[in-house]
Amino acid sequence: MPMCMDLQPGGIPMPLAETPREAAQMRWTKPFKPKAGPRYIQIAEMLAESIQSGILQDGEQIPPQRALAAHLGVDLTTVTRAYAEARDRGLIASYSGRGSFILGARETPTLAGIDLTMNIPPQPANGSMAQRVSAGLEQVLQRNRIEVLSPYQDEPTTRSLLQAAQGWLKPALGDLDSRSLAVCSGSQAAIFAILSAHARAGDAILCDPLTYPGLLLAARQLGLLIVAVASDADGMRPDDLEQACQESGARLLYLNPTFHNPTAHTMPAARRQAIAEVLLKRGITLIEDDPYRYLLDDAPAPIACLTGGANTYYLASLSKCLWPSLRTAFVLPPRGDDGQGLLKGLRASSMGCSALLLALVDQWIRSGTARELVQEIQREARARQHLARTLLSHEFQAHPTGLHLWLQLPAHWHQERFTQALEDVGVSVAGADSFSVATQGPDAVRISLGGAPDQALLGQALRKVEGLLKEDRRRGGRAFV
Repeated sequence: MPMCMDLQPGGIPMPLAETPREAAQMRWTKPFKPKAGPRYIQIAEMLAESIQSGILQDGEQIPPQRALAAHLGVDLTTVTRAYAEARDRGLIASYSGRGSFILGARETPTLAGIDLTMNIPPQPANGSMAQRVSAGLEQVLQRNRIEVLSPYQDEPTTRSLLQAAQGWLKPALGDLDSRSLAVCSGSQAAIFAILSAHARAGDAILCDPLTYPGLLLAARQLGLLIVAVASDADGMRPDDLEQACQESGARLLYLNPTFHNPTAHTMPAARRQAIAEVLLKRGITLIEDDPYRYLLDDAPAPIACLTGGANTYYLASLSKCLWPSLRTAFVLPPRGDDGQGLLKGLRASSMGCSALLLALVDQWIRSGTARELVQEIQREARARQHLARTLLSHEFQAHPTGLHLWLQLPAHWHQERFTQALEDVGVSVAGADSFSVATQGPDAVRISLGGAPDQALLGQALRKVEGLLKEDRRRGGRAFV
């Protein structure tokens, strides 16, 4: 029996009364929310939330696309895109002639231990990563003799990879001269090499009060004095930066201005311009670490562009936006620097990058695979951030396509007790002390959403976080509900 007959304005079918079976298939739907994103995304998120809450079960059939379109009062294209999005997230499977069925709760493992401490990109929900790696390596081996891929990579970057890297960075760096661009085995290697080239034991380096732990590790290993510069919601304060330059005599500054690790703030354009002016006025050298930019579509121009490339090392790792195993970062030295000092420091600490991995990077960028993979990771990151907003009632700082969130703990929780209590229930997160220049950081934690293998396990972990936030261990009771 047909489900609808009359048409609404615009040709949308007018639904008739639904049978009990049809009503059951629609029970997970909700009214659309204004300004909550495209409707096809909202439909996919309705599915995800209903799977997480148990409303929809493994193997359960969901409505045909035309029926759902009529029920929700949208056109068929919207539902078609929503089901495609849900398939990409691994929420449903569709079979010709049979319909679409829930997959989200299938073979969900128990929560034995979920590590949400490492900031890594989530695997695309459609399971494409292994296929992309396999296909990419196959093409690399077809294009290159094995001898070319076998030696230590101690020579300057190949022209092919340099051109690919320049194309990759072009949307961010614009017309900056990138002829001195270098490639290294990750941003950590670059940071250590830059510090080694520009500072000696006892010299000062400036940074945010909370900053990348790798910077702290490298600076302490080299015996540098780490000086925290006050910041606010927009990032490092220019007046405090200028004062710190005067008082410490520092010639080096480290910043991660886009989706800051760990606080998730992004420095706005006006603040970047003010920081750039201090850099040029004081002649200090900036290490601009920008690993997350390529997951954000709305990031302001890098500080390197505002200084015209002067006094600025620009670092762009591929580990956070593509695949950690690539172990590849692009480094643009300051304008007028031929990069030889950087390369010398890199050679002193390693034998260079893997020629095989560099060839894979080249192939992925040139074929468009890298850009497609970024879009898939953005899609999965967006879904995981939405899951966090759904499950965590406590306020936190994050970006819709970011890899982590920054959670200020309630007054009754100390970060060390909180992280240990989470460990006891099988969830690991990073406490603020890991990022703090001071001996003790604020009572806050960074939760890296990419660490969980899938959304189902991430949901379990976040429920543990939410449950613990409501506990008050000072009194042994549950003060918050």
